[in-house]
Amino acid sequence: MATCFERSRIARVAVPALLLALAAVPALAQSVQPNRYGTQPQPRPSTDTPYQRQQQATEDARRQQQDAVRRGEQDRIGVAIDANRRRLEADRARTERQRAAASSPAESERLRQDYEMRRQAYERELEELERQRAQAPQAAKPSR
Repeated sequence: MATCFERSRIARVAVPALLLALAAVPALAQSVQPNRYGTQPQPRPSTDTPYQRQQQATEDARRQQQDAVRRGEQDRIGVAIDANRRRLEADRARTERQRAAASSPAESERLRQDYEMRRQAYERELEELERQRAQAPQAAKPSR
């Protein structure tokens, strides 16, 4: 049988050796490659000079600015068309209420004629906005 001294000597040597062995196992399981499931796309080598890249960036920025201006103009016209239609509908509803409350048929007819003149003005404004919308250059579709 091993003596008490021998047992403590074995424990003092075996425990640190076991801990060292267990600590080394996870290190072996780790991959040395950061991404083993796929590769990162390699950047294309550029043959452009810095001047050419700057010119391209300037042209891209100019094109984006022009597209933003075109989209803004289209949006402005669309908002104006919607506002015109809302004003026309509100005017129609108001005129109908006034005609219903009119004291005489002559006053009702006068309100109807006034509304008809305003409606024609709304229609002319709408036609002008539609013409502007058709003439405004369309924004280019993004190519990316």
